[in-house]
Amino acid sequence: MTEISISIPPSAQPSGKAVFVMVGTGFDEIEALAPVDVMRRAGMEVFTVSMTDNRLVKGATGNLIVADISVSDLSPDRIDWLIFPGADKSEDAVNLDEKLSELVKAHWEKGGNIAAICAAPALVLGPLGIINGVKATGYPFLKEDFENNGGIYSEEPVVIGDRLITSKGPGTTLEFALAIVRKAKGADTEKALREGMVIANCKCDDNYTCGCNN
Repeated sequence: MTEISISIPPSAQPSGKAVFVMVGTGFDEIEALAPVDVMRRAGMEVFTVSMTDNRLVKGATGNLIVADISVSDLSPDRIDWLIFPGADKSEDAVNLDEKLSELVKAHWEKGGNIAAICAAPALVLGPLGIINGVKATGYPFLKEDFENNGGIYSEEPVVIGDRLITSKGPGTTLEFALAIVRKAKGADTEKALREGMVIANCKCDDNYTCGCNN
């Protein structure tokens, strides 16, 4: 067997407040990387973050990515948004260790923004109390886990709160990403992205809650 070596570049350094997409072993590649692409198109500073010190991370379907930084390089005062893709219940991507859990809780309690999709609302945010008493959404087959953590489950594809955005799964990823862009950069930027990426506009005023894109 031929051995392949992978050269890992130095960690990226944010210039100020930025968006950090958290990736652990087993992360859903669509849910993680499509939002990275969309947000960068919108001019947002976005970094992928390995949940360990190993920046080479394997996704759910076997794709390897080199994360921009490792979790030990993540400075809390640089975080604007924390974003969590989903994963199978058994995977590291949705089973945070104590140190990372404390970082997420502190970010939330200080008024920070969080977005989570698929399994992440139930399995990442749920145990931290972030969805307790909150209308949100996530992967339909984890509705029981979601509600056991106090969440008010919505059937909407994307639910937008003041500081929390949640979404159902791989098929709603683009709307999830556009919701983050709209919240962070405004409706005009979101509209321009929809046009440039040839993404159909919703027929209702808020773009997300009517389900007419389903």
